Parts: sequence; structure tokens; C-alpha cells
Amino acid sequence: MSNPNEAPQPQQPGAQPPQPGNVPPAGYQPPQGIPEPPSYQAPPSYQQPAPGYQAPGLGYPQPGQPAYGMPQAGASTAPPAGLGYPAPARNTFGLHFNNVAQRFQDTTGVPQQLTVSYWLWVAAAALGVVASFINIFTVRGLFGEMMVGPGIVGLIFSLIFAALYIFIAIRLKEGSRWARLVLTILGALAVFSLLFQVITLNLNFIGSAVAVAAAVLMWLPESKRHFA
Repeated sequence: MSNPNEAPQPQQPGAQPPQPGNVPPAGYQPPQGIPEPPSYQAPPSYQQPAPGYQAPGLGYPQPGQPAYGMPQAGASTAPPAGLGYPAPARNTFGLHFNNVAQRFQDTTGVPQQLTVSYWLWVAAAALGVVASFINIFTVRGLFGEMMVGPGIVGLIFSLIFAALYIFIAIRLKEGSRWARLVLTILGALAVFSLLFQVITLNLNFIGSAVAVAAAVLMWLPESKRHFA
């Protein structure tokens, strides 16, 4: 005899008949104990840290501090302290003629070894001009008038190079690192020129010897501190 609870119930008007395969078996109970998902909570508003706070374990620089041990702006490019006049920044070319006479002769605040190196560079430039001038008369006596023209051209070039030497030497005593690098290259070239000029009895060997001595002096410890 069938159970009255299992007897089919009459369908309500307008109800859809059950679809095959979607009807749960008799006695099916939905699973219990499934927690409901937590309701969303907005994150708390960001609060500024207290003044002087530093996050632990982070190496990021704070605002206004140099990054990764680099010097602050202007610290490495400023001219050396103690100069007798306001010099251009180290990393600039520094070509201006506002106080060119003072820049040429004032060595206030320059180390003694670098001061000697500076005046030796100036002397090497002057000796190059003098030697070129003397060579005009020497070549004239040996080869006649036809070699005077090339001698004058050589004198003009020596004047140009002398002015360039002196300008770079001025930037040297003003602490410019690029000037020391350029003069180091010129000093290395002067070594080879010195050997050739001694063999050929060229008077320019005096200027080359002075340039070599000047290049050595600007790399001594006292001079190197001027570029730190």
C-alpha cells in the first residue's frame, strides 16, 4: 500500500510541470553549514606617518636626500672652496672673459703642487711660441727664404695652441676634472714628442719637457685633493 506522503500532489494552476532530470530524489535535503561569504569592508583611510618616521628594512631615500650615496645637487660640480674669485662649475667648459686677468694670475686656494703644475703649463705654452719663432730664423739660415712661409704658419699654430693650453690650465686650477684629463693626454703625447725632438735637435724639446713635469705634478696626492 502506497504512502500518502508519496502520492503526487495536484498541480497549481499556471505551474510548470517538473522537467526530467531536474527533480531531486525523494528525501533530498540541501547541504547545511555552508558559511556565507564575508561582507566587503572598505580599507581604512591612509594616515600620514609621523615626522621622522623611516620604514624598516627599506633603502629608499627620503625626499630631499641623495639617492644611493650620490652627492647632493651642486656638491660635486661646485668649484673648490677657497678660490680667490667665483669660478665656473667643474663640469662646464667655463669660457668667459669677464675676469680673465684674475683667472689667469690668481692662485688663491690652489695647492702648492698644483700651482707649480699650472705655471709649468703656462710656461710650456710660452716656450712653444718662442721655439716656433726661433725656428723661423733657423730654417731661414739653413734653407733660405722659401721656408720662411711654413715657419710663419707654424708660429700661428703655436699661438693658437698656446692659448688653448693656458685656458685648459686655468680650468685645471679651478678644479675641473675634464681639464686634468685633457692635460694628461697632452702630457703623454709630450713624452713621445720629447724623444723625437731630442733626436732631431728641435728647440721645442724644452717645452715638451716642461709639459711632462707639469703633467706629473697635477697627479700628486696634494693636487688630487683639489679635485675631490
